[in-house]
Amino acid sequence: MSEFHPKIVIFGAGKIGRSFIGQLFSSGGFQVIFVDIFEPIISELNRKKGYKVIVKSDHISEIIEITNVRGY
Repeated sequence: MSEFHPKIVIFGAGKIGRSFIGQLFSSGGFQVIFVDIFEPIISELNRKKGYKVIVKSDHISEIIEITNVRGY
């Protein structure tokens, strides 16, 4: 029996898609697939297979690595 690997397709690889939504599903074990018309972002996502998000609060900033990402 094959192992199940959940995937989500997100239309739009801009700031909202890559920050909150992509981070949420990636941390939940999903492969995150972005669809966007802006080729430079898609090329970079496919080259690195991920991206970084800076999460800020009142007194601290944290850099989170988002992995298991593809783009189309």
